[in-house]
Amino acid sequence: MENWVRDDIVAIDEAALASEGLYAILRTGGVNFRLATQRIGAVIANEYQANLLETEVNSALVTMERTATDDTGRRVETGHHVYRADSYSFEMTLVQR
Repeated sequence: MENWVRDDIVAIDEAALASEGLYAILRTGGVNFRLATQRIGAVIANEYQANLLETEVNSALVTMERTATDDTGRRVETGHHVYRADSYSFEMTLVQR
């Protein structure tokens, strides 16, 4: 998982991430999430990814790219994530606008 977060919102360190999590830290810093756009895809694991995810090279992986904005419209967080396909599921709620 790689996440990029604006550095003008709140200070983030490894200890806080381990105890609270990224989104809790951002909410504590005043972020009121409003909208996120996600793109979900798939790739085949390369040697680096397979080692990190404890799977085989050429295994199926799920990819996810997300950009989140707050209630003022500012882009708050962008993430690029890769998951083992055998350990991930999706749940979605669709709402008509």
